[in-house]
Amino acid sequence: MNTFSYILRDLAVFAVAYLVGSVPFSYIFAKMIKGVDITKVGSRNMGATNVLRTAGPLPAAFAFAGDFLKAVLLLLVLIRFFPAISRETLLVAAVVVVLGHDFSVLAGFKGGKGVATTFGVVFVLSWPVALVESGIWLVVMVLRNTVSLASVAVFATLPVAALLLRQPPKLVLIYTLLAVLGIVRHVANIRRLRAGEEPKLEWSYFRRR
Repeated sequence: MNTFSYILRDLAVFAVAYLVGSVPFSYIFAKMIKGVDITKVGSRNMGATNVLRTAGPLPAAFAFAGDFLKAVLLLLVLIRFFPAISRETLLVAAVVVVLGHDFSVLAGFKGGKGVATTFGVVFVLSWPVALVESGIWLVVMVLRNTVSLASVAVFATLPVAALLLRQPPKLVLIYTLLAVLGIVRHVANIRRLRAGEEPKLEWSYFRRR
C-alpha cells in the first residue's frame, strides 16, 4: 500500500468509528421500550441517567450497555480483524467513537456526555485503569449520590490513574483528551454543582416499570 492508500484506510476507520459512536442507544431504547422521547423530557440529554429518570431502569440499562458496548466492540473488531492498523490509528478511533456519541450525526449533532462510551474505550485499552475509575465512580456515588459529580470525578482522575498505573504516554494523552472532552460536556452540571442545584439520584427511579 502507498501513502495515499494508508490515508484512505485510516479515514475509513475514523468514519466507521464516528458512525458507530453516533448510534443513539439512549434515544432508541427509551423510545422503543417506553415510548419516551428523551430529547424532550428531563434534562433532554441522550444519556443513561436521563433515560433512568424519565423512562425507568430497564431502558436505562439497555442504553448504558449499548453506549458502552459500541466502543468495546468497535475497538475489539479493529484489534482482532485489522491488525495492520497502527496503534496511533486505533487510539484516534477511540477518541472518534466518543465524539460520535457526544455529537451524533444521527441526532442532529446532539448526544450524551460520553461517560459509558469512554468507559468502553478505557476497558478495552487498559482494563486496570477502567477498574480504578469504576471504583472512583462508586465511591463518589455512595458518598454524594450525584451521578454528574461521580462522572466528573472519573474524567478528572482518568489521566492521573493512567500515569500512576504506568500506561504508555500516547495512551495517557488520549485519556487526557477524553477527560477534557468529558469535563467540557459537564460544564452545565458543574455550574449546578457549585450552586448546590444539581439533582441527586432518586432511588425511586429504579422502582419504575
